[in-house]
Order: sequence, then C-alpha cells, then structure tokens
Amino acid sequence: MKTRWIEFLIVSSIYLFLLITIAHDIDSGKQAVGQLHLFTVYTTVSFYVLYIYPNLFLKQKMYTWSILIVITFLLEAFCHFALQNWSPLPPHQIIPPFALSGMVTLALLVYTAVKTTIKALKTVSNRHSIQAKVGKELLISLVIGIAILIPISLVNTSIAALTGFTIPFCYTLFAVHYHFLLPYLDQNKTPKTIHIILSILLNLICIALFSSLMEITLRLLHSFNKFISFNGFNILFCFLLGTILTPVIYIFYYRSRKQQTQIVGLKKELGKTSADLKLLQSQINPHFLFNAMNTLYGIALQENAERTSSGIQKLSDMMRFMLHENQQDRILLVREIAYLKEYIELQKLRIANLPSIQITVDLPEDEYLGDQRIAPMLLIPFIENAFKHGISLNKPSWIRIQLHKEEDTLKLNVYNSIHAHTESDPERNKSGIGLENVEHRLTLLYKDLYQLHIETTNTEYFVFLTLKLTDIDPEV
Repeated sequence: MKTRWIEFLIVSSIYLFLLITIAHDIDSGKQAVGQLHLFTVYTTVSFYVLYIYPNLFLKQKMYTWSILIVITFLLEAFCHFALQNWSPLPPHQIIPPFALSGMVTLALLVYTAVKTTIKALKTVSNRHSIQAKVGKELLISLVIGIAILIPISLVNTSIAALTGFTIPFCYTLFAVHYHFLLPYLDQNKTPKTIHIILSILLNLICIALFSSLMEITLRLLHSFNKFISFNGFNILFCFLLGTILTPVIYIFYYRSRKQQTQIVGLKKELGKTSADLKLLQSQINPHFLFNAMNTLYGIALQENAERTSSGIQKLSDMMRFMLHENQQDRILLVREIAYLKEYIELQKLRIANLPSIQITVDLPEDEYLGDQRIAPMLLIPFIENAFKHGISLNKPSWIRIQLHKEEDTLKLNVYNSIHAHTESDPERNKSGIGLENVEHRLTLLYKDLYQLHIETTNTEYFVFLTLKLTDIDPEV
C-alpha cells in the first residue's frame, strides 16, 4: 500500500474520532453545522494528502503547487464563511473562518516540511549513516507522538501529554543505547560497572528532557495556567518506563550481537570456501601431470635443453606447492616467497633475454623472514597480473616488484606496463583468479589488517599492498 493511502486512513480515523467528540460538545441543534465544518477540513486535508502533495510538490511543478495552496486556503475559508452565515455557531465553539483555514493550511505546510525532511534523511541513511538513520526514525516517532497527542488532548490533556511523548522517549532511549553507547563501550572493553553508571546517567538525561516536554505541553494545552501541573507524576512515569525498557534494550542488543557474530562467521566460512574453490578451480589439478612432467624433464636433460628442463622442474615444484601447502590456512612466509621466486624465474624463461623487457625484482632473503605465517597464494595473483598484462614481445615493457617486511608488516609494490592482448593471444579472454577474488580473500582473512591501493592509467598499473601478519584469524 502506498504511503499516501496509509496517511489517508490515519486522517480518516482522526476525522471519525473528532466527529464523535464534537457531537458531545456542540448543541444538538448545531451538530450538523459543526460536522460540516469538520468535513470541510477533512476534505481539504485528504485532497492535499492524496493529490496535491504527491503530484505537484516537485521541483518542476513548484509554481503550480504554490498556487493550489493559496486556492485551497481561499476555498476552505469561503466554505467555513458560508456555513457560518447559514447557521452561525457561538464564538466559543468555532474559530473564525479565515483563522481556521489558516491553521489548516499551516498544518499542511508543516506536514510538507516533515515529509521532505524524512525523504532527505532517508536518502542520507541509504549511504549507511547511523546518525541519519536515527534522525529519520526519531522524527517519525515525534510525528506519531503528535498524531496521538492531538486527538487525545480533546478528551484528557494530561493523558495526551504523557502518551504523546511516550513513543519518542522510548525510541530515544533505545537509539542512544543500541546505536551509540553499547557499541562504544563494547569496542573499548569497558567494565560492566561503567556500563551501568553511564546507562543510568543517560536515562536521567532522557527523563529530564522528556518529563520537561510533557510538563510544557500540558501547560501549553491549558494556555500556561500556572495551577496546572503533573506535580512530579511525569517524572515518575518516565522513570518507571526507563527502568523497564533499559534491561530489555540490553537483552535485545546482546542477542542481536550474538546473532550477527554467528551470521558473520557463517558468511566468512562460506566466502572462504567459495574463494578457495575458485582458487583451486582456476588451477590445473597437478596429480595426473606429475608423471608426465617427470618424463618431459628426463627427455629435456637427454637433449641438453637446460632451459626447458629448468622450466619443467620449477613448474613441478609450483604444482606440489599448490597441491599440499595451498590447502592450509596459514603457511610460512618463507614458503610463499619461495613460490613467488619460482614463478618469476619461470616467467623469465619465457621472455629469455629480450632487451625491450625490463624485470626488476627485490624480495627479502630467507633469514629476514623468521617464522611468520601468511595465507597461501595471497600475493601471487598480483605478480601473475603483472606478467599477464605487462609483457609484450614486440613493445618495450617493464615490471618492478618490491617486497619488504618491517617487523610484522609486509609491504608489496608492483609496478608494470600495460599492453592490450592481441586477437591471437590465448590469454585474451581468460581472467584467471582475478583481483576481485583476491580482495575478497583479504577482507575475509585479514579484515582491518590490510590496505590495498590500486592505480591504473592507459600505459601503467600500480599495486600497493600493506599487510599486518598474524598467526590467527582476526575474526576468531
């Protein structure tokens, strides 16, 4: 159901409520006229909610909207004026026609401002801003509170003032606890005693604020009669409400947090499995190739083809690495870098000693790596990408690879030229593992412990990766 029809139903409900109320407040001989005045207001508001606002309150139709607002005001005032001349109501039972029409028009303008603000906050909240989300929902709770306050105030002003601010009070208490206080305290691992103290202080602030609003509203409804007061009942009401609501908020928050942790864990496991599956599917299963490669290696040695035998040897070692160590969650950093070296040496065999191709490699020595560990096959996709897109046998090409370790931080810089694949290139339509999959694995395995920055131009490609090494999964 569209929002305007929901609003129309709310307006109709208020109209029926006021219709019954007015039937008791107006003399029996004048009830029909009073009901016609009320029906005029109801018709004006309904027409605005259903047609004028949704169809004309647009940037390109703002002039038409302004004219219709003025026409609506004048027509409503004329109807009230005609009814008053036909069958006058006593001054204490009816507001003057132009004043009544003006109040209705002002209420419609306030409605327009509130709707516009809610839409603006909704647009901002779609950008994942907690502040905007809370602001929008608080505004909605205030509108609901006012919608409750107005009709009830015609029956009992004290109950109206209390119930009108109950929903905004409850939401404010919930929002500041759930979205701000509890996440902040948990993130900083604050002791439970501090939790309780800050929660009590926050409750007292909300109680003071909303009990004051209740008192002001009650006096406003009685034209600031100094003898009208809650005499502290509003404070007691807010205190009891806060005392009941606060434990409920704590229970809801920690249950939600537990569920979110479980969901994140499941997503992580699923994503990790998916990423590893893609990784394995992108490689050739080496089992059935080992015997054939050993045969080719022996033939190459017999024919004195040193480069061929060396390439087969390196490829065999790389496949053993993928078969065995690639299945582990963490491997020694020295083994990961050894795999990088073998891959780079294998690629160098392909390009021989062409002077148009410059490859610079700066990798740390084994003795500086220690026993630190890393997720397997995490660095190689960046190197593969450089050789895949950065090498051309016909054009000047370059690849510069730098890898440094500073304490527990690993820094990888890859800088290469870019060449478009030719139509005959067998790699032209193959995407390999893909950097998207690598970023996904980094997010799953290292979360906030890495920084990846990629820049590209028409002729150059840059990768800068900073990774904080850890032996355990940060999500655990």
